[in-house]
Amino acid sequence: MSFHFAQRGVGLGLVLCALAWLGCASIPLGATTEDLTRARDQAGQGATIFANECASCHGQRGEGLANAAAILGPGALPEYPRNSGVGDPTVTDPQLIQIQAQSRPAGAAWRDPFRNAQDLYTFTTTHLPKSHASGLKDGDYWAVVGFLLSAQGASLPQGGIGPSNAASIPIPKR
Repeated sequence: MSFHFAQRGVGLGLVLCALAWLGCASIPLGATTEDLTRARDQAGQGATIFANECASCHGQRGEGLANAAAILGPGALPEYPRNSGVGDPTVTDPQLIQIQAQSRPAGAAWRDPFRNAQDLYTFTTTHLPKSHASGLKDGDYWAVVGFLLSAQGASLPQGGIGPSNAASIPIPKR
């Protein structure tokens, strides 16, 4: 009789594992369809530039591909960069991440915090895209920043994002 219960337990465990796997497999990474639609409506030029210049590395939904970071969706554009080292407590401890950021030596391979649209613009124009940087104009970078922030849930100002208002537009936390 105990063998019968053990079989049922194993069978039930397998069914639950399969359901959990299917549930995880159906959750798309990056921005949702609704997020992307809203962002295309608010920042159409940025959406086009993103699709042409950014999506090949970061994915159509900004989910991150290969070595490129996720830049859209839950957890994307964190204030402080995440270290991917296994066993590194700074991956999950925001206080340690902040201490690390404040104590880094000048010129160290690190990025400044992402707090607002200006921070994102500064990082993007300094570091990305490596292969097409000469082809993008200043307005193109602002358009992409507007698209990214809109996809993350920010409401863009009437005239879009630019040098005069970027510091006042926070990056939404998701």
